[in-house]
Amino acid sequence: MKKSIVIVCLIALGALLRFAFLDRLPVSPNWDEVSHGYNAYSILKTGMDEWGKPFPLIFRAFGDYKLPLYIYLSTIPVAIFGLNIFAIRFISALSGTLAILGIFLLSKILFPDKVFRVAKRQIKMEHLAAFLLAISPWHFFVSRPALEANLSLTLIIFGFYYFIRFVKSQSSLIPSVFLLGLSLHSYNTARIFVPLMVVASFIVFRRSIFSKQKFMSLFRNFKSVLAVLLALLFSGLVLYQVYAGEGTARYEKVKILSPATVFQIGEQRAASTLSPLLAKLIHNRPLYLVTTVTKNYLGYFSPQFFFQTWGAQFQFAIPNTNLLTVPVYLLMCLGFILCLPRLKTKENYRFLYLWLLLSPVAASLTIDPPQALRPNPMIPALIIFASLGVARLLKIIPEKIKTLSLILITLWILMSLGQYLIQYQGSYAKKYSSSWQYGYRQVISFIVDHQSEYDRVFITKRYGEPHIFYTFYTRMSPNMLQPGPDNIRFEQSDWFWTDKIDNVYFVNDWQIPSTPISTLTLESGSTISAQRSLLVTSPDHLPVNAHVIETINFLDDTPAFIITSIP
Repeated sequence: MKKSIVIVCLIALGALLRFAFLDRLPVSPNWDEVSHGYNAYSILKTGMDEWGKPFPLIFRAFGDYKLPLYIYLSTIPVAIFGLNIFAIRFISALSGTLAILGIFLLSKILFPDKVFRVAKRQIKMEHLAAFLLAISPWHFFVSRPALEANLSLTLIIFGFYYFIRFVKSQSSLIPSVFLLGLSLHSYNTARIFVPLMVVASFIVFRRSIFSKQKFMSLFRNFKSVLAVLLALLFSGLVLYQVYAGEGTARYEKVKILSPATVFQIGEQRAASTLSPLLAKLIHNRPLYLVTTVTKNYLGYFSPQFFFQTWGAQFQFAIPNTNLLTVPVYLLMCLGFILCLPRLKTKENYRFLYLWLLLSPVAASLTIDPPQALRPNPMIPALIIFASLGVARLLKIIPEKIKTLSLILITLWILMSLGQYLIQYQGSYAKKYSSSWQYGYRQVISFIVDHQSEYDRVFITKRYGEPHIFYTFYTRMSPNMLQPGPDNIRFEQSDWFWTDKIDNVYFVNDWQIPSTPISTLTLESGSTISAQRSLLVTSPDHLPVNAHVIETINFLDDTPAFIITSIP
């Protein structure tokens, strides 16, 4: 009973951190979050996505082709709570909370005998791992926005927990295949990490899995056959999507060898002073790909990555702040180093090291490294290594000061977390509100109140895809957004654009001149009268004949939107 109380308290702590003020922090939903929510709303209301496709297996959205699981699961909180920020972030926060139970179970089955004593009390490693994940800034951060990556991570943790159970008892094979199969349809990183990790796991545990008695029983067991069929179904669907092009559409936008990169390689070869043969050997696509991927991969293990001093993307981590907190980072390094001798003899340690080493592979194949979202499968391995670091440290520390040392370490970790939380809701929220596309809610609230006073409304595309914010905040009927005569939606340059919904137009910022205007030109080429219109523009593109009504600022007081009227 006492053991259950501990894990329940840890899960409650994690839930509090992930659900508290969920509708206010982060300060605004970004376009991906809103897209997830509105497509869930559209499925719920019409059985079709925003483009009118019935129950798609990949959502077209803006042309980034989102995997479906998060959106379909979001129909539940949207149905219960309505179309709002809390509802669209609910699945991510819940996934982050459940991951605490997942790492508890995974740590327990990997290291069942890992117990250390402090002042005659037993502390189990699985409780320590659950505690460190519950308060992990990295995991806390990605558990609050509506991120498919966080859902995928939780499925992966539970999936491999059941896989380890399968190693000991084949009855757990079906839940393992089912959960890992679902992860393939939640986030693209899983489509590389999970197959690699499954192969690695079969190699690590081959003696247990392929023992003669157990191996032969697999062929006679109906559950095993069902598990194989499930695996073929999930993986076959992925292969079909790749073949059809939808499965690789997202990667085409983030791949290393983009057309611009290939052009640069050609330019470097042409400008080289070396002989043509040497220039070709040095400046070519295969060599560039290998060197870039290697650099990216190693970058994910660098201190600069963990301290977010290089390549930080502001929507996925706080810049210049350790992803794990400094004490947990040091404990992780300690655990990683001191456990290396166990690699030779212990399968569970080999499994853990392979998990960590394979985690950044998918992220290394993309541009803009190192960022904190794509390699998030690293989190469980790092947390378990930190837990092992605590265990090893307490073995080294003399018995007389062991209790005091554990108290000081715990206080240091909690103080570091407290500083992180203060920064998260304070300076980070204020300084980087623009990264969260802050201001759309205020703009659309103004439009709703005053739209009837004007013939039409124009909204700048300066901050990305304003149409999805407009439909989200107005809770517009999906039938009005789905392609039809009252809107302008089209494909251009491998992206899907929206220029008009009813009498609201969306215009490129650079197509709003500073000179007097009477018309505005849309991305689609249409020219629309701007007279008697409400124009929401950016500070850099303000027509001289526009009458400024209101300015919407980011939280750092810099102007975001200028709401104007055109006579």
